[in-house]
Amino acid sequence: MSAPDAETTSPREELERWTAGERPAPVAAPLTEGRSEDDLRERLGLRPTSWALAASLRVNGWIVTAIVTLLAAVTRFVGLSHPRGLMFDEIYYVKEGYALWHVGYEAEWKEGADALFATGDVAQALTTKPSYVVHPQLGKWLIGSGMEIFGVNSFGWRFMPALAGVLTVLLVTRIMMRLVPSPLLAGLAGFFLAIDGIGITESRIALLDNFIGLFATCALYCLVRDRQWTRERLARGLAGQPAGSVPPLLLWRPWLLAAAISLGLTCSIKWSGLYLLAAVGILVVVWDVCALRAVRARSWRVVGFLGRSLQDFLYLVPTAIIVYVLGWFSWFAHPHAFNHGWAAQRRATGQTLPRAWMPDSLNSLLDYHIQMYRFHVGLDSSHPYMSKPISWLAQLRPTLFYYPPKEDLGGSCGSSHCVEAISAIGNIPVWWFGIGALAVIVTVAVARRDWRMWVPLIGYVGLYVPWFQYPDRTIFSFYTVAFVPCVVMALALALGSLSGMIPPVPGSAAARAEERAVIAGETGPGLPAPRGIVARFLGFGRWHGIINPRFLTPTWIGVSGWRLRYEGLAAMGVVVSLSIIFAVLWWPLWTGQRISYDYWYWHIWFRSWI
Repeated sequence: MSAPDAETTSPREELERWTAGERPAPVAAPLTEGRSEDDLRERLGLRPTSWALAASLRVNGWIVTAIVTLLAAVTRFVGLSHPRGLMFDEIYYVKEGYALWHVGYEAEWKEGADALFATGDVAQALTTKPSYVVHPQLGKWLIGSGMEIFGVNSFGWRFMPALAGVLTVLLVTRIMMRLVPSPLLAGLAGFFLAIDGIGITESRIALLDNFIGLFATCALYCLVRDRQWTRERLARGLAGQPAGSVPPLLLWRPWLLAAAISLGLTCSIKWSGLYLLAAVGILVVVWDVCALRAVRARSWRVVGFLGRSLQDFLYLVPTAIIVYVLGWFSWFAHPHAFNHGWAAQRRATGQTLPRAWMPDSLNSLLDYHIQMYRFHVGLDSSHPYMSKPISWLAQLRPTLFYYPPKEDLGGSCGSSHCVEAISAIGNIPVWWFGIGALAVIVTVAVARRDWRMWVPLIGYVGLYVPWFQYPDRTIFSFYTVAFVPCVVMALALALGSLSGMIPPVPGSAAARAEERAVIAGETGPGLPAPRGIVARFLGFGRWHGIINPRFLTPTWIGVSGWRLRYEGLAAMGVVVSLSIIFAVLWWPLWTGQRISYDYWYWHIWFRSWI
C-alpha cells in the first residue's frame, strides 16, 4: 500500500517495545501486585486509555452514515404514496391506528370502510363499538401519527414505517462503527440494508414488523454501548489493586437501561420481542461474568451469577414490563375499550373472579392478554403466502403485498398485459451470501471468542430461531424484516474478516498470535497478510502491492494496509456488484411500478416466488 499508515508507529516497533518491557504484559504481574488500568483494559478486550479513534475515521464514519441514510430515504420515500388505497394487512393496522387517535381505542368500522381510505373521507365509517385486536397498541399509534401529520392518505399512513426503515439503516451503520471502526465496513452494512427488498417493501407499507426491526436494532446499539461502558468502569475501579479484589458495584448503567427501554418498545409492537429480551438478558449476564473472570475479581462466580445477573434482570425485565404496560395507556383511559370492564363486571354480578387480589384494570388487561395468547397459538388457518422459517434465509416464499387484477390496469406499459406487483422479497445476493456469512461469523465467534460476532448473532437467536417452535402457525417470510439488520451486519463482518479489515480483539489469543507473527517477520508492514491453503493456491498472496485502490486507505478501512487480504476484497466486490444489479432489476417489483407481464415473469426464478 502506498497510502500513508494511520498509526504513528509500526506494529513491529510497538511489539518490540512491548517485549522489551516498556509495556509489560498483564500476565507477568504477580497476583499480589497492583495492576494498571491499561493492563485491566487489555484483559477486558479494550483499547488502552491513550487510544482514541482518529478524527479522520470519525469524520469518514459519519460521512458514510449520511450517504447510506440518504440512500435509504430515497429507496423508502420516493413514490411512497403508491398504491393509493389500503393493501395487504393495512386493512387492519391503518384503521386501528386511525381509531386510536380519534376514539382512543381500537373500534369497529362500518362495511365498505376500506375503500374510503383511498378518498380520505373515513370519519363517518368509524363506530364507537370496541374491536377485538391481537397486537399491542404502540405500532398502531405510530402509524396513526403519520395520518395526523399528513392527513388520511397513503403517504400519511406509510410515513412512520418509512421513517423507521431509514432510522434502522442509520443505527446499523453506527453499530458497525462501534464494533469495527471501519467506515468502509460500516457503510457496507448500511448500504446492504438500504437496497434490501425486505427492508424497502416493509418500509413502504403500514405494517408493524418494521418497527420491531427499528427498536430491536436500537436495543443492540445500546447493548454494545453498555458493554464498553461497564468494562471501562470495571477497569478504572480495579486499577492499582491486586487480583482477587472486590469489583465495583456499578449500580448505574444508563446504556443497559436504554436497552431495556428499547426492548420494552419492541415488545410493545409485537410479543415476539419477548424472545429478544430473553436472549439479550442471557448475553449480558455472560458478558458480565466473563468480565469479572478476566480481571480475576474476588468470588467472580458468585458475584457474576448471583449479584450481576440479579442486577441485569432488575434493569431489563421490570423496565421492559413497565414500558410495555405504559404502551396501553389509552386502554386504561377509556372504559369502553375492549375487555376494559371485564373484572368489574364479574365482580358486580357475583361471578368467580380469577386473580381477585389484582386491581380490576390490570386483571382485565391480563385476561385480554390471555385471550390474545390463545388466538396466536391457535392460528393455523391457511394462507397462500404462508411459509416455514427454514425457508426464510433463502427467501424461498416471498409475500406478495400487492397485485391488482389485470382489468384494473391499462395497456400503458408498452404491452397488452400490464402488471403492478409489490413482492416482499429480499435482495437475493445479500440473503444468499448472508447464509455463508452466518457460518463464518459463528466460526469466528466460537473459535476466536470474538464478542463482536455475537451482536448480530443474538438477533438471529432472539428474532429468528423462536419461530421454529411454531411449525403449524400461519407465519410469513416478511417477518424477517425484524432481523434483516443482523443479516447485513453478519455479511459485512464476514466480508471484513475475509478481507483482513477486522483486527483481533485486544488481549485475545488471536491478538497474541498476530503479535508473535509480526515479531517473527511472518507478517507486518511491507509483508502480505497470512493466508489459507485455498487463497495461496489461487495466488492471492502474489497480489500484494499490485492492487492499490485509492479508497483503501487506513482512514476508510480502519486498519493498516498490510492486514488486507485481496481474496476478501474480491469477494466483497462480487457481493456488492451483484446486490446492486439485483436491486436495479427488482426495483419495479419492490415499488409496484407498472411493467409488462413478460418483464414480471422474467423475475420469477422459482415457482414459489409467484
